[in-house]
Amino acid sequence: MFFRQLQYLIALSEEEHFGRAATRCHVSQPSLSSAVKQLELSLGVPIVLRGRRFLGFTKEGLRVIEWARRV
Repeated sequence: MFFRQLQYLIALSEEEHFGRAATRCHVSQPSLSSAVKQLELSLGVPIVLRGRRFLGFTKEGLRVIEWARRV
C-alpha cells in the first residue's frame, strides 16, 4: 500500500485537486483522501493543507513529494 499512497500523492501534487487526482488514479475521492491521510499518520507529519478544498502542501509534504518522485 505504501507505494500506492506515494502514487496518489504525486497525482494530487500534479492535479492539485482531490477529485481529479482520484479519477487519474482510478479510485474514488474518499479512497484517495483516506490513503493520503494514512500516509500522513504513518510518517507522523502533515503533508496536505486541507480546508473545504485542496489548499496546498506543507513544507514536509513538499519534501515527501520530492522523495516520492525519485522512488
